[in-house]
Amino acid sequence: MDKIVKGKITKITGFGAFVAVEGGASGLIHISEISREYVKDVSAFLSEGQEIEAAVISQDENGRLSLSLKRLPAPQPQSGAAVPPDDYFRKPKSDDGTLEGMLSRFRSVSDDKMGDLKKGYDGKRGKSTKKAKH
Repeated sequence: MDKIVKGKITKITGFGAFVAVEGGASGLIHISEISREYVKDVSAFLSEGQEIEAAVISQDENGRLSLSLKRLPAPQPQSGAAVPPDDYFRKPKSDDGTLEGMLSRFRSVSDDKMGDLKKGYDGKRGKSTKKAKH
């Protein structure tokens, strides 16, 4: 639809974020439309009450909008200005650019990966079924 709307995040769920759009419409930003990078937790990128701009993907018969952040057009650089990287606009809130923020994000991702690895390892290892000798 190539239309950009402004709105406010009203609710965060595991599958996306609901948005109250200016003019009275409502919409959903699905988790797959939040960022070009993998999004595991919507609240790492968005928060309730946050004001956003989003691209309209579609509108259903009831007027509800399907919205996207990753489909927003990249801003045109001014003469001599560098082009920002793709993830410039939607960095996770926990990574504020400081060393502490980057370490916190690394620790969180590392803990998640280690937990996943441990679950997989424990599942393959199985339980011991040896019987005790009497």
